[in-house]
Amino acid sequence: MSNVKQIITDSEYQIMRILWKSEKQMTVADVVKELGGTDWTASTVSTFLQRLLKKEVIACDKKGKTNLYYPLLKQEEYNLNETENFLSKIYKGSVKNLVAALYENKKLSKEDMSDLKKMFELE
Repeated sequence: MSNVKQIITDSEYQIMRILWKSEKQMTVADVVKELGGTDWTASTVSTFLQRLLKKEVIACDKKGKTNLYYPLLKQEEYNLNETENFLSKIYKGSVKNLVAALYENKKLSKEDMSDLKKMFELE
């Protein structure tokens, strides 16, 4: 999906996570309720939903006067794209460079290294 290249802000990502988690289409009120401890109003959520609609990463069905929102962009697709962008920008597209940086900065435990080794072992 070419829309993956659209930049999703941190606030929009919060809403996307809610939509991805939901098994049904959601109203603005549903999203506000799921946001729980934030001070976002229905108006704020509606604005972010409109931005996401413009970016074509969500869609909306009308049921009477109610808008029902749902994701078009799959979470896995978004996550993969973000990972590739991160690798490309910070580590010149190299997973090896990322792992080396984590190793050098003592961010990999022995268990992490063992798990990585198992993942990459050729049969």
